[in-house]
Amino acid sequence: MKGQKTGGRVVGSVNFTKKQTKEMLVSFMQDKFEEIQVAFERLDDLNKVKIYFSLIKYIIPTITSIKMEDKKNDDEVLKKFLKDQS
Repeated sequence: MKGQKTGGRVVGSVNFTKKQTKEMLVSFMQDKFEEIQVAFERLDDLNKVKIYFSLIKYIIPTITSIKMEDKKNDDEVLKKFLKDQS
């Protein structure tokens, strides 16, 4: 049947390759943090701002606008908004 899961990992199980890759990247970033800070300080102001804003999205979630078309859907829009913020 189309759309039905027929093999592979069980839904919700850990993808070990992805987990290992993430752990290696975290370790690398921790090991190189001081070098990255030194390199950052050598940048001109414009590039510092660009890097700052490219990284901040990983700390602060991006806020999107919601268009209110129909008052009947206020509860659904509010639920979607709250879900997207968590």
